[in-house]
Amino acid sequence: MQAIVGGSTVYPNLTEIADLFRALINDTANNTGGAGTGSGSTAGLIMPNSNPDLVTIMRSAIRTLYSDLRNIGDPQLLLDNYILTGLPPVNSNLGVGVQNSAAQVSLAYSGYFDGVQWYPQWTLPVGMRRLLGLWERQTGVAGNFLAMTPATAGLQGVLQGETNRYFEMREGSIWMPGATSPVDLRIRCRIGYPSNYNTASLNFDTTYVPILNCGDAIAAKMLVRYAIRFSPEMIAVARDEENIQMAKLENEAIRAMQSNENERAAYGEDAVQDFAVAFSYL
Repeated sequence: MQAIVGGSTVYPNLTEIADLFRALINDTANNTGGAGTGSGSTAGLIMPNSNPDLVTIMRSAIRTLYSDLRNIGDPQLLLDNYILTGLPPVNSNLGVGVQNSAAQVSLAYSGYFDGVQWYPQWTLPVGMRRLLGLWERQTGVAGNFLAMTPATAGLQGVLQGETNRYFEMREGSIWMPGATSPVDLRIRCRIGYPSNYNTASLNFDTTYVPILNCGDAIAAKMLVRYAIRFSPEMIAVARDEENIQMAKLENEAIRAMQSNENERAAYGEDAVQDFAVAFSYL
Protein backbone atom coordinates (compact mmCIF):
# COMPACT_ATOMS: atom_id res chain seq x y z
CA MET A 1 0.00 0.00 0.00
CA GLN A 2 1.31 3.44 -0.85
CA ALA A 3 2.29 5.52 2.17
CA ILE A 4 0.09 8.51 2.97
CA VAL A 5 1.95 11.81 2.95
CA GLY A 6 1.02 13.75 6.06
CA GLY A 7 1.65 14.33 9.72
CA SER A 8 0.05 13.95 13.11
CA THR A 9 -2.32 16.86 12.55
CA VAL A 10 -4.39 18.12 9.64
CA TYR A 11 -3.56 21.76 10.42
CA PRO A 12 -0.34 23.54 9.36
CA ASN A 13 2.02 24.66 12.11
CA LEU A 14 3.97 27.91 12.13
CA THR A 15 7.18 26.13 11.13
CA GLU A 16 5.61 24.88 7.90
CA ILE A 17 4.24 28.33 7.10
CA ALA A 18 7.49 30.14 7.97
CA ASP A 19 9.60 27.68 5.94
CA LEU A 20 7.38 28.15 2.89
CA PHE A 21 7.54 31.93 3.25
CA ARG A 22 11.35 31.86 3.52
CA ALA A 23 11.59 29.62 0.48
CA LEU A 24 9.44 32.02 -1.53
CA ILE A 25 11.66 35.00 -0.66
CA ASN A 26 14.87 32.95 -1.21
CA ASP A 27 15.86 33.03 2.46
CA THR A 28 16.17 29.36 3.40
CA ALA A 29 19.91 29.51 4.33
CA ASN A 30 20.31 25.76 4.91
CA ASN A 31 17.05 25.58 6.80
CA THR A 32 17.62 23.45 9.92
CA GLY A 33 15.61 24.38 12.96
CA GLY A 34 14.48 27.91 12.27
CA ALA A 35 16.66 29.70 14.81
CA GLY A 36 18.52 31.90 12.33
CA THR A 37 21.77 33.46 13.56
CA GLY A 38 22.85 35.02 10.30
CA SER A 39 25.75 32.59 9.92
CA GLY A 40 24.06 30.72 7.09
CA SER A 41 23.86 27.48 9.06
CA THR A 42 20.27 27.86 10.23
CA ALA A 43 16.93 29.00 8.86
CA GLY A 44 16.75 32.45 7.42
CA LEU A 45 19.26 35.28 7.22
CA ILE A 46 16.59 37.95 6.78
CA MET A 47 13.50 36.33 8.29
CA PRO A 48 14.57 33.70 10.84
CA ASN A 49 12.11 32.68 13.53
CA SER A 50 13.95 34.97 15.94
CA ASN A 51 13.09 38.03 13.86
CA PRO A 52 10.04 39.66 15.51
CA ASP A 53 8.98 41.03 12.12
CA LEU A 54 8.31 37.48 10.92
CA VAL A 55 5.74 36.90 13.68
CA THR A 56 4.23 40.36 13.15
CA ILE A 57 3.75 39.70 9.42
CA MET A 58 2.41 36.20 10.13
CA ARG A 59 -0.10 37.53 12.69
CA SER A 60 -1.43 40.03 10.18
CA ALA A 61 -1.73 37.38 7.47
CA ILE A 62 -3.58 35.00 9.81
CA ARG A 63 -5.99 37.72 10.97
CA THR A 64 -6.92 38.64 7.40
CA LEU A 65 -7.29 34.95 6.53
CA TYR A 66 -9.89 34.61 9.29
CA SER A 67 -11.62 37.79 8.13
CA ASP A 68 -11.80 36.64 4.50
CA LEU A 69 -13.24 33.26 5.49
CA ARG A 70 -15.78 34.80 7.85
CA ASN A 71 -17.05 36.95 4.98
CA ILE A 72 -18.04 33.85 3.00
CA GLY A 73 -19.54 32.13 6.05
CA ASP A 74 -16.96 29.34 6.34
CA PRO A 75 -18.34 26.90 8.97
CA GLN A 76 -14.83 26.45 10.42
CA LEU A 77 -15.25 29.94 11.87
CA LEU A 78 -18.63 29.32 13.49
CA LEU A 79 -19.14 28.87 17.22
CA ASP A 80 -22.54 27.53 18.23
CA ASN A 81 -24.26 26.48 21.45
CA TYR A 82 -22.07 28.66 23.67
CA ILE A 83 -24.16 28.68 26.84
CA LEU A 84 -23.96 30.93 29.89
CA THR A 85 -26.06 29.92 32.88
CA GLY A 86 -27.44 31.90 35.77
CA LEU A 87 -26.92 35.48 34.64
CA PRO A 88 -28.06 37.67 37.58
CA PRO A 89 -31.30 39.66 37.34
CA VAL A 90 -31.38 43.37 36.59
CA ASN A 91 -30.09 45.66 39.31
CA SER A 92 -30.65 49.37 39.91
CA ASN A 93 -31.19 51.92 42.64
CA LEU A 94 -34.60 50.28 43.14
CA GLY A 95 -33.04 46.95 44.06
CA VAL A 96 -32.07 43.58 42.58
CA GLY A 97 -34.73 42.02 40.37
CA VAL A 98 -37.00 45.07 40.70
CA GLN A 99 -38.51 46.49 37.51
CA ASN A 100 -36.94 49.75 36.39
CA SER A 101 -37.43 50.99 32.83
CA ALA A 102 -34.25 53.09 33.08
CA ALA A 103 -32.00 50.06 33.72
CA GLN A 104 -30.15 47.91 31.17
CA VAL A 105 -27.71 45.00 31.46
CA SER A 106 -24.84 44.01 29.17
CA LEU A 107 -22.64 41.05 28.36
CA ALA A 108 -19.11 42.02 27.29
CA TYR A 109 -15.70 40.42 26.74
CA SER A 110 -14.73 41.61 30.22
CA GLY A 111 -17.80 40.36 32.06
CA TYR A 112 -21.52 40.82 32.78
CA PHE A 113 -22.98 44.13 33.97
CA ASP A 114 -26.27 43.84 35.90
CA GLY A 115 -26.95 47.59 35.87
CA VAL A 116 -24.89 48.32 38.97
CA GLN A 117 -21.91 45.96 39.20
CA TRP A 118 -19.70 43.78 36.99
CA TYR A 119 -19.30 39.99 37.22
CA PRO A 120 -16.13 38.64 35.53
CA GLN A 121 -17.31 35.01 35.42
CA TRP A 122 -19.79 35.57 32.58
CA THR A 123 -18.23 36.82 29.33
CA LEU A 124 -18.65 36.80 25.56
CA PRO A 125 -16.62 34.13 23.73
CA VAL A 126 -13.10 35.51 23.52
CA GLY A 127 -12.90 34.86 19.77
CA MET A 128 -16.33 36.29 18.86
CA ARG A 129 -16.29 38.70 15.93
CA ARG A 130 -19.95 38.79 14.87
CA LEU A 131 -23.07 37.76 16.76
CA LEU A 132 -25.37 35.57 14.63
CA GLY A 133 -28.07 34.51 17.07
CA LEU A 134 -29.11 34.81 20.70
CA TRP A 135 -31.52 32.66 22.70
CA GLU A 136 -32.56 32.61 26.37
CA ARG A 137 -34.49 30.68 29.00
CA GLN A 138 -35.11 31.07 32.71
CA THR A 139 -32.39 29.50 34.83
CA GLY A 140 -33.45 26.23 36.41
CA VAL A 141 -36.17 25.57 33.83
CA ALA A 142 -35.30 22.66 31.55
CA GLY A 143 -37.25 24.07 28.64
CA ASN A 144 -36.45 25.30 25.17
CA PHE A 145 -34.22 28.27 24.53
CA LEU A 146 -36.37 30.96 22.91
CA ALA A 147 -34.96 33.26 20.25
CA MET A 148 -34.40 36.85 21.31
CA THR A 149 -35.36 39.71 18.99
CA PRO A 150 -32.79 42.27 17.78
CA ALA A 151 -33.77 45.81 18.74
CA THR A 152 -32.94 47.38 15.38
CA ALA A 153 -33.99 50.87 16.49
CA GLY A 154 -32.34 50.57 19.91
CA LEU A 155 -33.59 49.15 23.19
CA GLN A 156 -36.80 50.70 24.43
CA GLY A 157 -37.17 51.77 28.04
CA VAL A 158 -39.54 49.07 29.27
CA LEU A 159 -40.35 47.38 32.56
CA GLN A 160 -38.54 44.07 32.81
CA GLY A 161 -40.16 40.65 32.81
CA GLU A 162 -38.91 37.16 33.62
CA THR A 163 -36.72 37.17 30.47
CA ASN A 164 -34.95 39.82 28.40
CA ARG A 165 -36.75 39.22 25.07
CA TYR A 166 -34.76 41.91 23.19
CA PHE A 167 -31.08 42.67 22.63
CA GLU A 168 -28.85 45.19 20.88
CA MET A 169 -25.21 44.77 19.85
CA ARG A 170 -23.27 47.97 20.52
CA GLU A 171 -19.89 49.05 21.91
CA GLY A 172 -18.67 45.47 21.46
CA SER A 173 -21.25 44.22 23.99
CA ILE A 174 -24.71 42.64 24.02
CA TRP A 175 -27.14 45.04 25.72
CA MET A 176 -30.50 43.82 27.06
CA PRO A 177 -33.33 45.25 29.19
CA GLY A 178 -32.54 42.77 31.93
CA ALA A 179 -34.83 40.26 33.61
CA THR A 180 -36.38 39.99 37.06
CA SER A 181 -35.00 36.48 37.52
CA PRO A 182 -31.74 34.72 36.52
CA VAL A 183 -31.53 33.62 32.87
CA ASP A 184 -29.40 31.35 30.67
CA LEU A 185 -28.12 32.61 27.31
CA ARG A 186 -27.25 30.61 24.21
CA ILE A 187 -24.97 32.26 21.62
CA ARG A 188 -24.14 31.53 17.98
CA CYS A 189 -21.40 33.69 16.45
CA ARG A 190 -18.58 34.02 13.96
CA ILE A 191 -15.15 33.78 15.53
CA GLY A 192 -11.51 34.43 14.86
CA TYR A 193 -8.98 32.10 16.45
CA PRO A 194 -6.28 33.77 18.58
CA SER A 195 -3.32 35.12 16.60
CA ASN A 196 -1.65 37.22 19.30
CA TYR A 197 1.05 34.65 20.01
CA ASN A 198 3.45 35.35 22.87
CA THR A 199 6.77 35.63 21.02
CA ALA A 200 8.79 35.06 24.20
CA SER A 201 7.52 31.48 24.53
CA LEU A 202 6.34 30.77 20.98
CA ASN A 203 7.05 27.25 19.73
CA PHE A 204 6.69 27.19 15.94
CA ASP A 205 6.52 23.39 15.85
CA THR A 206 3.58 23.04 18.25
CA THR A 207 1.53 26.13 17.32
CA TYR A 208 -1.07 25.41 14.64
CA VAL A 209 -3.50 27.50 12.60
CA PRO A 210 -6.83 25.62 12.90
CA ILE A 211 -8.01 26.09 9.30
CA LEU A 212 -7.69 23.16 6.91
CA ASN A 213 -5.15 23.59 4.08
CA CYS A 214 -4.47 27.23 4.91
CA GLY A 215 -0.65 27.23 4.90
CA ASP A 216 -0.22 28.29 1.26
CA ALA A 217 -2.75 31.10 1.65
CA ILE A 218 -1.07 32.48 4.78
CA ALA A 219 2.36 32.39 3.14
CA ALA A 220 0.92 34.21 0.11
CA LYS A 221 -0.56 36.89 2.35
CA MET A 222 2.81 37.25 4.06
CA LEU A 223 4.41 37.79 0.65
CA VAL A 224 2.14 40.78 0.05
CA ARG A 225 3.21 42.39 3.31
CA TYR A 226 6.85 41.62 2.61
CA ALA A 227 6.58 43.16 -0.88
CA ILE A 228 5.02 46.33 0.56
CA ARG A 229 8.07 46.69 2.79
CA PHE A 230 10.95 45.57 0.56
CA SER A 231 9.80 45.27 -3.04
CA PRO A 232 6.84 47.45 -4.08
CA GLU A 233 7.27 46.44 -7.73
CA MET A 234 6.33 42.86 -6.74
CA ILE A 235 3.10 43.76 -4.94
CA ALA A 236 0.94 42.93 -7.98
CA VAL A 237 2.57 39.50 -8.37
CA ALA A 238 2.15 38.80 -4.65
CA ARG A 239 -1.50 39.91 -4.80
CA ASP A 240 -2.16 37.53 -7.68
CA GLU A 241 -0.73 34.62 -5.69
CA GLU A 242 -2.78 35.63 -2.65
CA ASN A 243 -5.97 35.73 -4.74
CA ILE A 244 -5.22 32.30 -6.24
CA GLN A 245 -4.63 30.64 -2.88
CA MET A 246 -7.60 32.33 -1.18
CA ALA A 247 -9.90 31.40 -4.07
CA LYS A 248 -9.07 27.74 -3.48
CA LEU A 249 -9.96 27.96 0.22
CA GLU A 250 -13.08 30.03 -0.35
CA ASN A 251 -14.39 27.93 -3.24
CA GLU A 252 -13.92 24.74 -1.24
CA ALA A 253 -15.93 26.16 1.66
CA ILE A 254 -18.65 27.54 -0.62
CA ARG A 255 -18.94 24.28 -2.56
CA ALA A 256 -19.34 22.35 0.70
CA MET A 257 -22.12 24.70 1.82
CA GLN A 258 -23.85 24.46 -1.55
CA SER A 259 -23.99 20.68 -1.26
CA ASN A 260 -26.81 21.08 1.27
CA GLU A 261 -30.21 20.70 -0.34
CA ASN A 262 -32.41 23.80 -0.24
CA GLU A 263 -35.91 23.40 -1.60
CA ARG A 264 -38.70 25.99 -1.47
CA ALA A 265 -42.30 25.11 -0.79
CA ALA A 266 -44.38 24.63 -3.91
CA TYR A 267 -46.47 27.57 -5.06
CA GLY A 268 -50.20 27.16 -4.69
CA GLU A 269 -52.52 27.37 -7.67
CA ASP A 270 -53.73 30.83 -6.68
CA ALA A 271 -50.17 32.16 -6.56
CA VAL A 272 -49.45 30.74 -10.01
CA GLN A 273 -52.51 32.45 -11.43
CA ASP A 274 -51.63 35.75 -9.76
CA PHE A 275 -48.21 35.83 -11.39
CA ALA A 276 -49.26 34.31 -14.73
CA VAL A 277 -48.65 36.43 -17.82
CA ALA A 278 -51.16 36.29 -20.64
CA PHE A 279 -49.47 36.08 -24.01
CA SER A 280 -52.68 35.92 -26.05
CA TYR A 281 -52.21 39.46 -27.26
CA LEU A 282 -48.83 38.68 -28.87
